Amino acid sequence: MLNSCISSYSEQVSLKPANFPAIPPVAGDSVQPGLAGPVTGSYGNFVLVAGGANFENGLPWRGGQKKYHDEIFLLENTGSGNFEWKQSATKLPFPIAYPACISTPEGVLSIGGEDQNGPVNQVFLFAFQNGNIKIENLPALPQTISAAGTTSRGADIFVAGGLTSQGATSAFYTINLQNKASGWKVLPELPLALSHAVVAAQNDGEEDCVYVIGGRNRTSEVTTFYSSVWKFKPSVQKWISEGDILSEGKAHGLSAGTGIAVGSEHILLFGGDPGIYFNRTERLNNAIEKASGEEEKQRLWKEKDEMLSSHPGFSKDILSFNTRSKKWEKIGNLTDESPATTTAFMWNETVVIPSGEIRPGVRTPKVIGFEVTLEK
Repeated sequence: MLNSCISSYSEQVSLKPANFPAIPPVAGDSVQPGLAGPVTGSYGNFVLVAGGANFENGLPWRGGQKKYHDEIFLLENTGSGNFEWKQSATKLPFPIAYPACISTPEGVLSIGGEDQNGPVNQVFLFAFQNGNIKIENLPALPQTISAAGTTSRGADIFVAGGLTSQGATSAFYTINLQNKASGWKVLPELPLALSHAVVAAQNDGEEDCVYVIGGRNRTSEVTTFYSSVWKFKPSVQKWISEGDILSEGKAHGLSAGTGIAVGSEHILLFGGDPGIYFNRTERLNNAIEKASGEEEKQRLWKEKDEMLSSHPGFSKDILSFNTRSKKWEKIGNLTDESPATTTAFMWNETVVIPSGEIRPGVRTPKVIGFEVTLEK
């Protein structure tokens, strides 16, 4: 990982790599293949990584079946720079992956997600101390949603987009953690339906707003990867376009990466999928379906297998968006494999990005960390 700096009107953000141990194997197993879409976040002295999905018996396009997990792992800061993983005796209420996750003063929230039967609407709050885990059921979402994005403004939690059983949604909901019993309230819908976006709250110079960055939706034979940046301004209850994700001055579609607000005017994006190989796979799948004979079908399948087997991985760019100047800047690169379909969150002054998918069907047990320093 590279050190990096951002210059802004009033604030400089520096990132320094932080080292964490990889997630251990499940008790009784010898290998931890890693997890896509884990339930994850920080609370007190602990990081939670639970559930998630992977392919343990073969790559998906070769017939491997996706396995959903219910194990819970806790990473404890034991002091003096030492960290230790433990597997909890407690398990998730059911195997789950791809929920929207956010760390709050009350615990780690897991919102929606999916199990082997499709999207779910359950919402759980995880709090833990000394390895003991308390799981609280919160009011369910108004509909089943997987791969949504979430952020918070004070006690208000927001959930945007995601996948329903019918496809991507433009839904936008909120719940107040100090008044959980009142449940979820419906807010003005996103200007477009999407899933796998980065959602973060940051100040635009006037007030704290909710930003929805990138994402994707299958709108035709192939999926559209969005470069759009949308801002929900609470004072007027409206969505406002804030332009596009820019990389080297060009609009840059991006999906399934991680992002987080830092300081008073920045949102950082780590990696993500620009969709090039994703779309190539879709086109090959379409061609295989329409193939006139077995020989052509086998030729196309071999082309798909070779392409996916040599997939280079996802973007390694670290991008910064200044919510006041609306300027984008590339501030560094991930030097390790870039994880998608996971969550970035703060643990003390450190950004933590655990596990995730690094290529189609392949996960990593590694945990990425960056110490954040802010200078006025």
